[in-house]
Amino acid sequence: MIIPELGPLLGALVEPPGADSEDAPLDAVRLSMVGALFDRAGTARGFLAAGDEAGARAALGPRAWIGIWEDAADRSATAVTRRIDRQLRQSAAYSRYPRKSLIQQLPSGEDRRVLAARLSAAGIGLESAAPVLESAGAEWQEAQRRMAGELEQSWHRLVQSAHEELAFWEAKSHTIRAWRRAWWPLLVGGGAAIALSTWIGLVLGGYLPVPDPLRPAVDWIWSLPWP
Repeated sequence: MIIPELGPLLGALVEPPGADSEDAPLDAVRLSMVGALFDRAGTARGFLAAGDEAGARAALGPRAWIGIWEDAADRSATAVTRRIDRQLRQSAAYSRYPRKSLIQQLPSGEDRRVLAARLSAAGIGLESAAPVLESAGAEWQEAQRRMAGELEQSWHRLVQSAHEELAFWEAKSHTIRAWRRAWWPLLVGGGAAIALSTWIGLVLGGYLPVPDPLRPAVDWIWSLPWP
């Protein structure tokens, strides 16, 4: 039994993230996923060195690959949701979008669950290839190579789905950013305030009759020692 070196088999999954990468949160998940696989391979080699071939197979068996993938898909959904939430809040702060309306626009728990399921579904090829790992002999080594290739392709599909999700929410973010508060309440309120202050000025100046309910207040104002 041979435990293959996974690094060369994982292709672009082991590449370091770019300095200005827009997928920095997803890159962190990707590298963590690769690290988890390397840890599993190390555990498998430890079992094999101790003569425990069954333990070595289990360490890199179907449950290990699928479990690592599901964890990466769930963490990716969290990273994408956080980015969407941050983007919407920044747009709302820019346009002074009403807080209550913003809360209704933010991704809900159901939105996150749907996204997590969608990202997890990107690994359908990985799940289809996993049962081959139950076999023995040289076919097991070949299955590991296939799983590495399927994982790389699954990750590419996950990133594409994440970009599609971000594009959907980006359109909503632009709408929030372009929002402007209606001017008519301000105009109506300002016009009413100007009309009221003008009327009060004319009443106090003696140009208009004083309403009976306001007579005591007007008389008191007039009795003040004006210069």
